[in-house]
Amino acid sequence: MIGSPRILFLDEPSTGMDPVSRRFMWDVISEISTYNKESTVVLTTHSMEECEALCTRVGIMVGGELKCLGSVQHLKNRFGDGLMFDAKLQTPSAEDVSELVLRHFDSVDTRIEEGDLTETCQLFGNAAWTQKIVNTHPTGHAIANLIKRDGYVSANSFAAWWITETKFENVLAFLQENFRSVELLERQHDSCWFKIHDQPADDANSLRLSNVFELVENAKSRLSIREYSVSQTTLEQIFNAFASQQDVDEPVLITPTNSPSNSGGTRRGFLSRILHR
Repeated sequence: MIGSPRILFLDEPSTGMDPVSRRFMWDVISEISTYNKESTVVLTTHSMEECEALCTRVGIMVGGELKCLGSVQHLKNRFGDGLMFDAKLQTPSAEDVSELVLRHFDSVDTRIEEGDLTETCQLFGNAAWTQKIVNTHPTGHAIANLIKRDGYVSANSFAAWWITETKFENVLAFLQENFRSVELLERQHDSCWFKIHDQPADDANSLRLSNVFELVENAKSRLSIREYSVSQTTLEQIFNAFASQQDVDEPVLITPTNSPSNSGGTRRGFLSRILHR
C-alpha cells in the first residue's frame, strides 16, 4: 500500500491471521478504499465474512466464469430464496412437567418401559409419536437412549420431552399456516431452524422482514418461543449453491446445506471488488 497505488490486488489476504490482526487489516483496507477513496481494491477470497466486511461489489466465479456481480444485498435479493427463521423454545417448567405426569399417572416416580411406549403415547394424546422415539429422531433419540441404557425412562423425562415436542409441532403448524412453503433444516433439543421460501408478491404474508417479525412477535408467548431470529439467506449459502452447480447454466436458487459441496477437480474462486467510485 506504500505509494498509494490506484489499483491494489489482494489474494486471500487474511489467510493464517489471528482475529485481531485480521480485523486491523480489514480496517486499513476499508480506510484506503471506502473512506479515503485512495485506491480501488480487487480482492479474491473464500471467506464470506471478509467479503461482507469489505466489499461494495461482489462477483462469484465458478469454473473460471463470472456467474454474478453486484452488491451483497443485491445478490441476496436476487439469488437468496426466502428467509431463515431460527427459534429457541422455552424449557418446560417443573410445574408443567409434574402436572402432565400426575394427569396420567398416580406418581411422578412412574417408570415407562419400552413395551409401554405406545400405550403411554396414546394416553398422552398421540400414539403415532411412538415412531419418534428412535435413535434417528433429533429429539426422540434421547428417550430411546435412556430406555436402551436403563431399560426404562422416568415419567418426568418423558413428560418434559412430550411438552417440548408439542411446542415444536405448534411452531411448525404456525409457520405452515402463515407461509406457503416452509422447510425444517435442523433441530437440536429445544432449538429449531427453518427455511421460509419465497412467496408471491401479492401474498398477504409476503416475505418482508417486518411482516415475519410482526407475525412471530404476536404469537411468541402462545408458541412458547424464548428467542428467535429472522434473516436473509447468507452469502455463504449463495456461494455454496453456485459452487455445487458449476455445470448448470440456469439461475441458482438456494437450498441451504450444512457443508459446501467439494467435488474433485472443481475450480472455484470468489472475486470481490471494492470500488471507490
